Amino acid sequence: MKLKLALAAAFMLVAPAVMSAQAQTSGVYVSGGYTHFDGDGGAELGGVTGRVGVNFGPNFAVEGEGTFGVKDDGGTELDSELGVFAVGKLPINPQFELLARVGASRIETSPGGDFDGLAYGAGAQWNLTAVDGIRGDWTRHDYDEGDTDAYSLSYVRSF
Repeated sequence: MKLKLALAAAFMLVAPAVMSAQAQTSGVYVSGGYTHFDGDGGAELGGVTGRVGVNFGPNFAVEGEGTFGVKDDGGTELDSELGVFAVGKLPINPQFELLARVGASRIETSPGGDFDGLAYGAGAQWNLTAVDGIRGDWTRHDYDEGDTDAYSLSYVRSF
């Protein structure tokens, strides 16, 4: 319950920043792609992931993400995943940057239930143009019930 409140509060903090930054046409980005989840229990699930983020300079961003399940594993289904992250970025050149992120996430599966906890990971983004990019990343979802690794590939659009 505490994590639900923390996630809700974090989304409420991110939303005004996204709206403000979008009005100024600086720093907002969205992405969409596919995420493969590999859990400790052996379940391999997949989902469509969307992210909204705000860059605060070249080295820091805040982003929220949501995933809806599209690939089940036997009797296990991914209902959804929600997360809020602080993202550190290291631009190597205008076309390529490394990133690391840490935050909180919640995964809901059926059967199985809801899992809340810390999430952290790393990735890279290749900027095809000044506003279009391809991002690949890995995120470890660290829950009391076990760990889940998520591997994502997505298209990124900056505004």
